[in-house]
Amino acid sequence: MKGIKFILVFSFVSYFNITAYSQGKFYKHTEIGLLLGGLHYAGDLNQRFNIIHNIGPGASILVQRNSANLRWGWRNTISAGRFSASDKNSTNTYLQNRNLSVRCFVAEASSQVVFNFLPYEIGGNTAGLKFPFTPYVFAGLGGYYFIPKAELNGVYYNLRDMDTEGQGTVAYQRRRASAVQFAMPLGLGFKASINKKVGFGIEWGIRKLYTDYIDDVSKSYIYPAVLVRERGVEAALLSDRSANNVLEDGAIYSNLYRQRGNSNTKDWYSFVGLHIVWRIDDNRGRCPSY
Repeated sequence: MKGIKFILVFSFVSYFNITAYSQGKFYKHTEIGLLLGGLHYAGDLNQRFNIIHNIGPGASILVQRNSANLRWGWRNTISAGRFSASDKNSTNTYLQNRNLSVRCFVAEASSQVVFNFLPYEIGGNTAGLKFPFTPYVFAGLGGYYFIPKAELNGVYYNLRDMDTEGQGTVAYQRRRASAVQFAMPLGLGFKASINKKVGFGIEWGIRKLYTDYIDDVSKSYIYPAVLVRERGVEAALLSDRSANNVLEDGAIYSNLYRQRGNSNTKDWYSFVGLHIVWRIDDNRGRCPSY
């Protein structure tokens, strides 16, 4: 969080300190682009922020409106992707024995404010008055829909329906996490102008989440017989996949009520990738601002 605070403070200071280059003509315009890359996850199944084993394909459609000046823009995005995570990739012996895994699809819509550190716009390099490149930051609000699944005997099950920690069951009455949640996108990137109409860049945007169930791991193990009775044998098997998992009634359940995840920390996901953007000028009188 210290890094995010530094970016915001630096952005505020830069806005007032670098003004000599923003006196050229500025025309209101829209940018439409596509980001291709990956969707990465950090949470109970990726506590050490491993990137290689916890990233999947991701993409975004970007629409940015530039109507104020060369520094500020308003952007709307539609994003989708999938990530995977597994305890098998952990170096911690306890987590390896826990043996949980998830494959999650995420679809997101968000709106963000974008700030350029340098006075930039696509085509700026041809005018000779503006920077043809800039680092930038963004922040905003959004919502996302997610489907966490796990494989059992060759079949992928929707973990939200399994209630693996007793959510929604009569016995435990824990609240089931909604499939639609709020998120706060925060990120940074670098972009450059290729010609009068096209720009490209690289971006990394993290999402602060308000749920700990995007990976279906949060609290403690529950009594397996409850899941067998209310959700079926598959739910009980997906709830506790460790080596000492026994389902017969009357058996000693060594994991009962032990910690399954850490509910004190929320999950995160992020989109990272390369983007290409096309500039579309307003057809309504090109009146410059100074």
